[in-house]
Amino acid sequence: MIDGTCVPLHKSCGWPSGTQNTAQKLPLYVLSVGLEGSGHHLWTEILDQPIFDCVWINGRHYNRDIGDGVPRTTPQELLNGFKEQFQLRKSGGKAPCKSIYDAEDSFPTGAIRKTGRVFLRPDLINLQALDGVLFHIKYLVIIRNTTDTAMSALRRNFFSNIEMELRSVEHTLTYLESALRGIPCHKIFLAHYEHVLADPKSFFEPLSTFLELDSTAKELLKKRLSKNGKLPSRKAHKLNKYKDCQGVEDNTCFYRIQKLLDEFLIARNFMWPTFAANGFDLIL
Repeated sequence: MIDGTCVPLHKSCGWPSGTQNTAQKLPLYVLSVGLEGSGHHLWTEILDQPIFDCVWINGRHYNRDIGDGVPRTTPQELLNGFKEQFQLRKSGGKAPCKSIYDAEDSFPTGAIRKTGRVFLRPDLINLQALDGVLFHIKYLVIIRNTTDTAMSALRRNFFSNIEMELRSVEHTLTYLESALRGIPCHKIFLAHYEHVLADPKSFFEPLSTFLELDSTAKELLKKRLSKNGKLPSRKAHKLNKYKDCQGVEDNTCFYRIQKLLDEFLIARNFMWPTFAANGFDLIL
């Protein structure tokens, strides 16, 4: 059986029966967790309003007045940041959020073309400390073949050079793999980009259960997951701006960078096993 919608461990730790919100007065908060290029926008389209009452694309995880954007260092500081977010909504005359999909930006987050932001990502340890305090927190972990992910970010000029992106991927995935170990597994849903494009309908039951959707939201989710998608071609990525491809024709450029990415990432996959497999490599 091939399944990219969750991991077998969920069955032994109470998923999905352990996912329900016992503190009903707290809003459900779901953070998308994934590298830039891993399919972030696809999931925002799937889970956009009204499935979630609020969709944040710039949650206040960071101290905006420190350097180039630094994650808040304590749970209390992070709590204050979210209170700032609530106040912005209140000042705009909007009702409090009943459920929140924090799409943020894919990691690294923010204007990552700027020096200093290429390693920026929310602090999952501080965030988990607010579970049951401010929110009922869950995590949608977005996974895609790492070479395709890196190619996508390079194509859209999120990094000025390939070496910087590879080190950013290494840093971010190593952090995420470690941080997710501190989070109860029934609060994590693994969403493989390749699988949701090839067989979106298979996500409906597990995802609607995980997100605790009501009947109206479930019907909308079912509609949004009713059509198969198509994987983009790697060769659609134009990469000639990078020094590795100066004076090289498109195909040669593509294969040269693909080889560089594959060699670097495959050698390090053991450091991030959760993110190493795509939806059709994960055999349950």
